[in-house]
Amino acid sequence: MIRAILFDKDGTLLDFDRTWLPRYRAAASVVSGHCGGRHSAEDILALGGYRAQTGGWVPDSLLAAGSNAQILAAWEELVGQPFDAAERARITTCFAPGTEGYVPVVEPLRPCLEDLVARGYRLGIATMDDEAQARSTAAGLGVADLFTFICGADSGFGVKPEPGMVHAFGRAVDMPPEAIAMVGDSPRDIHMGQRAGAGASIGVLTGAHDAAELGRHTPHVLTDITRLADFLGEEGRTIR
Repeated sequence: MIRAILFDKDGTLLDFDRTWLPRYRAAASVVSGHCGGRHSAEDILALGGYRAQTGGWVPDSLLAAGSNAQILAAWEELVGQPFDAAERARITTCFAPGTEGYVPVVEPLRPCLEDLVARGYRLGIATMDDEAQARSTAAGLGVADLFTFICGADSGFGVKPEPGMVHAFGRAVDMPPEAIAMVGDSPRDIHMGQRAGAGASIGVLTGAHDAAELGRHTPHVLTDITRLADFLGEEGRTIR
C-alpha cells in the first residue's frame, strides 16, 4: 500500500506559470543584455520552451523541467561565455526572491496537505530547483512542517529522471519504493518514479504538460493534488 507521497514542487504544489513565468522573464532580460543584441528576452524564453502565442510550453523543455544549473549552463552557451559571479547572482536572484511571490496550485494549500498527513501519509518534496529555495518556498507557503523530506537538484541524489531522489526519500521515511507515490506535472517526474520502482507514478495537470502528454507516460493523471486522497484511498490500493 502507498504510505508516503513525494511531490514535485513547481507545477505540482505551485502554479507554474503564475509563479515562474515572471521570474523567467526577469532572468531572460538580464541574459539578453549580455547577448550583444542577438537575442531578446522573448527569444530566450522561446529557446527555453515557452510558446508565447499559446501561453504553453514545449513538453519536457529546459525551462519547463530543467534545473537551475542546467538553465544557467544553456544560457552561458547562448551568450558564448561563462557568467561572472555578479551576473550569476543577478540571474539566480530572479529565480529565488526569498519566501515571496509563490502561487499555490490550490488556495489554501495547507488543508489539502494536512488531510494527507491526517490519513497517515508521510510527505516529501523532490524538485529540480535548488534545495535551499525549495525549503524557502515551503516556509513561505506555511507548509514546511508537513514535509519529512525536501531535496533539490543540488542535494546530491541526482537529477530527474534518475531514481535517486525517490530512493533518498524512502530512506528518510524508512519505506521501500513500492510504498511511495511520486506525484508531478512532467514526464521526468513520472519516469523518476517508474525507474525507482515507486508504487505509483501520478501526473497532475497544474503544470507545463497537458493530459495527452502525461497520458503517454502514465495511466494515472489527476486534475490536481486535491484528487490524491480519494485516488489513493480507493480500495487502499497499490498502483503500478
